[in-house]
Amino acid sequence: MKAVVMKKYGTPDVLEIANISRPQIDDNQVLVEVYASSVNPVDWKIRKGNLKLFMRKKLPCVLGGDIAGRIVEVGKNIQFFRIGDEVFGKIDIAKNGAYAEYVATSVNHLALKPQNMDFDEAATLPLAGLTALQALRNIGKIHKGMNVMINGCSGGVGSFAVQLAKAFGCKVTGVCSSRNIQFVKDLGADCVIDYMEQNIVSLQEEYDIFFDVVGNQEYLKVKHILQRGGVFVTTLPSFNILLLGSIHNLVSSKKMKTVFVKESKADLEMLADFVDAGLLKTHIDRSYDLIDVAEAHQYSESGRVVGKLSLKIAE
Repeated sequence: MKAVVMKKYGTPDVLEIANISRPQIDDNQVLVEVYASSVNPVDWKIRKGNLKLFMRKKLPCVLGGDIAGRIVEVGKNIQFFRIGDEVFGKIDIAKNGAYAEYVATSVNHLALKPQNMDFDEAATLPLAGLTALQALRNIGKIHKGMNVMINGCSGGVGSFAVQLAKAFGCKVTGVCSSRNIQFVKDLGADCVIDYMEQNIVSLQEEYDIFFDVVGNQEYLKVKHILQRGGVFVTTLPSFNILLLGSIHNLVSSKKMKTVFVKESKADLEMLADFVDAGLLKTHIDRSYDLIDVAEAHQYSESGRVVGKLSLKIAE
């Protein structure tokens, strides 16, 4: 089968299209014929070697965590899924890779594809959608009436976070560049701040959840705009949060935490329900063929992606 293989860490040029063996499933797995994947920032951070401290993949390897496709083989212990089911999911990127024509994975990493999405759209949802959902619900304990700020609201995780926070009945303030303000308003944000025009550190309003999607804010600099009992959530692990956060969180009503996304069939099903209810949609900035994966990585690294990037694996 065709796959994007990385034999060494480095620039996008290290990504090669190669023919590798089709994976074999065990009794508790399914084999998915992958029609689409997506490119996420974590993919090129792994490629560059930035995450070696947290995740060391054995080389050569296949990158990618999002899949959408059709089940073509099921293990003998599988009960819920059947051959022919259209599915989407987030696979374990430490052990596997999604930039391939076939992926063997646990059924706990999959859900039935939302009816209101095609394969390209569904492939952009899992990792970013799960990150947004788990950050807001599991860590932020989001509920109706909360005041939520999302820093970096026009990218993949941020755009899903805006919509999810509104679906939970919250007031949402987004932070992005001026060129994306209307896009974020169209997602439902109540207020959008241009970070070039206004320093969020100087804001007078207080928030129940400060979700730093892009990882460019420090807790100590923004904690004064957190409500008592508020939570600062970031996608970027740091020394302060990992080593000092647990101690700080024991003595302070305001918390600082990092979201580490987890594969979850139940959470994927929740995201699919939001999609089918018309409360959650994806915006595909650009769609790339598998052969153009290096170009997709370059664009993702530019930091100018609005919404998501899809990667076509097969028709």
